[in-house]
Amino acid sequence: MQYAFLEQMLINSIKEVQIKLGYEKEAIRFYYPEKALIRAVKIDGNLKDEIKAFMEGFKEYTKDKLHNVRITKSQERFCFEIPPEGVEYVYQNVEDNGFLREFIKAVERPGTTLDDILSVFGSYSQGRIICNTSNQEECDYVIFFEDASFDYYRYYIKFHENHVTYHRFLLEEAVEMGL
Repeated sequence: MQYAFLEQMLINSIKEVQIKLGYEKEAIRFYYPEKALIRAVKIDGNLKDEIKAFMEGFKEYTKDKLHNVRITKSQERFCFEIPPEGVEYVYQNVEDNGFLREFIKAVERPGTTLDDILSVFGSYSQGRIICNTSNQEECDYVIFFEDASFDYYRYYIKFHENHVTYHRFLLEEAVEMGL
């Protein structure tokens, strides 16, 4: 089972929130499209019993770190509610690798260029960085590490007049959303 992968995904998301907004000992909720999540954790989405068993096993697997994760499903997406104790665990025990902190700092700086962003990626890359132009209205570039072992996410970058916005998706989420 892909419990460790999903746990790391949630920890990464908690770290991103803490980098952007600071730490608060309060619950955080993350939402994932059902099909993308099923694809990411490599279980058969057609077997409802397998999905339920996976989610129950995941809650047990993460008790020591994320505590009593609450998982609900509404329409076509799952909600993972991380309790304050789980958020605190991440704050106190999980070091960020520096990349996301530097990336967010670059994106938040007025006047940031594509070269500035690629420079951040380059300083953390052991291999190639993929930078594709996009014809999507919501983004200009999709940037990611060829070696996903360092960072598994796709960064969707949009340049505006004097600032940059980004969205960070798993490959499976991006495929599911048609990006």
